[in-house]
Amino acid sequence: MPCGRTAPAGDGGLDSGPVPIVGVPPSCGTQVSSSSLDFETSSVAVHVLAANATTVHWGYTFAGLEPAIAINSGSEILVETATQHAGDDFAKMIQGDPGIEDIYYWGSEGPRVSTRGRTGKGDGVHILTGPIYVCGAEPGDVLQVEILDLAPRVNPSTNKTYGSNAAASWGYQFRAGFLDGRQREVVTIYEIIKDEGSGNVLWAVPDYQFEYGNYMNEGSNTAYQGPSTACSSTSGDLGSQEFPNPWSNAQFQFRNNITVPCVNGMQQWQGLYYPGLITPHPTGTEDFSIRGKFKVPVNFHIGNMILAAATNYTVDSVPPSKFGGNIDDRRIGKGATMYYPVEVAGAMLSLGDCHTAQGDSEFDGTAIETSINAHLRVTVLKATSLPAPVQSLQFPLLENNNEYVVHGFTYPDYTNQLKSPFSTIYKGSTLDLTMTSAYNLTRDFMMRTFGLTENQVITAITAVVDFGITQVVDGNWGIHAIIPKWPFSNNSAPYSPAVFPGSSKPADVTLLTTL
Repeated sequence: MPCGRTAPAGDGGLDSGPVPIVGVPPSCGTQVSSSSLDFETSSVAVHVLAANATTVHWGYTFAGLEPAIAINSGSEILVETATQHAGDDFAKMIQGDPGIEDIYYWGSEGPRVSTRGRTGKGDGVHILTGPIYVCGAEPGDVLQVEILDLAPRVNPSTNKTYGSNAAASWGYQFRAGFLDGRQREVVTIYEIIKDEGSGNVLWAVPDYQFEYGNYMNEGSNTAYQGPSTACSSTSGDLGSQEFPNPWSNAQFQFRNNITVPCVNGMQQWQGLYYPGLITPHPTGTEDFSIRGKFKVPVNFHIGNMILAAATNYTVDSVPPSKFGGNIDDRRIGKGATMYYPVEVAGAMLSLGDCHTAQGDSEFDGTAIETSINAHLRVTVLKATSLPAPVQSLQFPLLENNNEYVVHGFTYPDYTNQLKSPFSTIYKGSTLDLTMTSAYNLTRDFMMRTFGLTENQVITAITAVVDFGITQVVDGNWGIHAIIPKWPFSNNSAPYSPAVFPGSSKPADVTLLTTL
């Protein structure tokens, strides 16, 4: 469908009829290189956005980025994502997969994707595929993203999928403390298990663990000392003449102000403070005793789906905000629809940081980080005809068949609320502020959506709404409110939640059902 026409609204969410598309660039509707994604698609034309070094940005979003693809409102798109933790086991998660190899390539001349983090210092870790320019999206509109399917990316050389959980220095366990008092970062590699006959995804099992044991433990000589790499690039420019955004790191100073000097053309990394490092195995700390201890129900979901913010500077991919980002809600899976307020023309949607499973709180710093392919339908809801639930939307809203989910953060709009957002956001998060934010957003949403007064909402929230801790690791902490639709409908069938522990599938779908 050529740009400038009318695209049909999505059929899985808050429809308001056809959506007009205006003011689009001539590239709208073009397609990038194809890829063999494992999906059964509908008869409509489906765009494909492959993940490689030219279609990802690492650790930041930026309105000045060149779009990787432009699509019409109402289009379906298959998007490949790559996990930022694939380097934890090169053989299992990178080697033999051309797209992932391209992203992670780091030769003597430096890394192929040289800018990692919003300043090039690793202050932002996620590999984000995009941006996707959505024709007709303008500030004040709402972007509706329906997750039609999610499937684990299979390494063609092994026909298997693996993921990594990094119990990292930014996890809550570093605040809570260790029994032996020895701080360490522990990486666990998981295998996604399929039924050999049907190919159905069954569960994930831990394969082995290894340690970055000398983090903040000077003089340690028993633990893995970390990988060595050619010296990382020290300067770059993410922008153009219209959106200049130069950066420089001549001091080789990285996350947490840790200096990693360049010595004879090499750098030694002693902890998880720069993304994309490749761990050479064996490290000498591999521990296989975790095998057979437990299995994890699959819960494929998108940890980071983000629009560009209306800023003239890069934005860290870690703290979530009203424009989306690193929400890390396990409910953002197949069957969910997300709504985001649009801040810039084209919305500039990117996604990554996908997970096989994660419990609420993302306690140790990461989930089971996995490369996953997503099948989405993306629709622009125009500001002039927004349905009540998304009018004046100031947070990322989730909808599924049975519930709405309101996402509250310590600072709902931290880039505008904080004077120095990137130097203070990681220091000021508390659950008190986050709960207040989540309540205020939930109160206003329910009054607007269900036509309730404030007094009516207060009792309804206590009676039927669940608040949960989404995450306590992303700088801007999150609390979500799960609002069932059933109490406010004429449905006489008993209420059954669409999301239950360990899975984001509909309640009538078993864990043995393939995606």
